[in-house]
Amino acid sequence: MLLAGHLAKIQGLKGEFLFHSLMDEPGRLEGVQGLVLAPPQQNLEQAEAQPPARRVCLRAFRWHQERPCLALADVPDRTTAEPLKGWALWMPEAAATLGEGETFRHQWIGCEVFVADRKVGEVLRLEPGPAGYDMVVMSDLRPGRTGRLDIPYIKAWWVVDLPNRRLDLDPPEGLLDVNQIGNSNE
Repeated sequence: MLLAGHLAKIQGLKGEFLFHSLMDEPGRLEGVQGLVLAPPQQNLEQAEAQPPARRVCLRAFRWHQERPCLALADVPDRTTAEPLKGWALWMPEAAATLGEGETFRHQWIGCEVFVADRKVGEVLRLEPGPAGYDMVVMSDLRPGRTGRLDIPYIKAWWVVDLPNRRLDLDPPEGLLDVNQIGNSNE
């Protein structure tokens, strides 16, 4: 499942929500089958939905002041909507379309990271970074190291081979040691 976004503020009396979308085009949710609504702490990226999570269908989708606004078929009014504020809306991965060269974040998890054919880490996750780049968060597997490294995904630095679960990194000099400044363990 892919996280589409979160139900934000309730809009009006008919059970509509302003939607905090994590999708490029939230309007594509219209007509998607297999949507699941889950409490925010329930991660459905690699696990099955557990109660109180449930399948839902959209009753309506519209734009309100340049923000997506949606209504669920089984949420007829504000009173029914109130307990669902903040819940996550998940969609089946098969309902998403990717452009050429695009990947899902979860596909990177567990990939081995190499620098000059030497294994230096394993991807723990991808997360949005403050400068607009995704950050590749990986365990540091170099001899004598522990912890994690956060490396920006800048296309020129990376060769991605997801079928073989391999990422080759050509970082600028010193990037892997930025957290080791002043440390003489190497």
